[in-house]
Amino acid sequence: MSSSSVITSLSTSENASERVDCHYDSWFVVQSVDSDHPVSKLSPFILDKAIHSTVGSVKTVKRLSNGDFLLEVASTVQSRIVNKLDHLAGCPVTASPHRTLNSCKGVIRCGPLVDGDKQKTLKELKPQWLSDIINITGKDDSGSRRKTNTFIITFKAPANPKYLHIGYL
Repeated sequence: MSSSSVITSLSTSENASERVDCHYDSWFVVQSVDSDHPVSKLSPFILDKAIHSTVGSVKTVKRLSNGDFLLEVASTVQSRIVNKLDHLAGCPVTASPHRTLNSCKGVIRCGPLVDGDKQKTLKELKPQWLSDIINITGKDDSGSRRKTNTFIITFKAPANPKYLHIGYL
């Protein structure tokens, strides 16, 4: 699509109707706090019952190679509960949002954004869950760096939206 179109298309195959509610973190890492009572030493059945009684029925629970657990929650309520989680089956734990699984990246081309202020662009696009924007630079004939019309954008969402509305463009 050209930069004069009303909506800038993202490089994604995701369908807008397949997009999940992005107002909460859905992936968490649960770690043991006390090495004397590690959650990784619990029976899988006890751990499953503890998670189900504390959080409810979650989408996914996986044990990571370091003994931590990766949880995927199904709702905003579960996300809030896991964020406040401090004990699981009698073991002290900490739960934190996963560093990368709760976000995604996309690429757009938009000439009018090249000379714009990054902070203003972030502020305007924040309602569309944009959390970062990076302008790709390239070398010109003299060897100096110049901005291109290509941007890498990061969303605080597990999947890219099909379209990104950028002002009048």
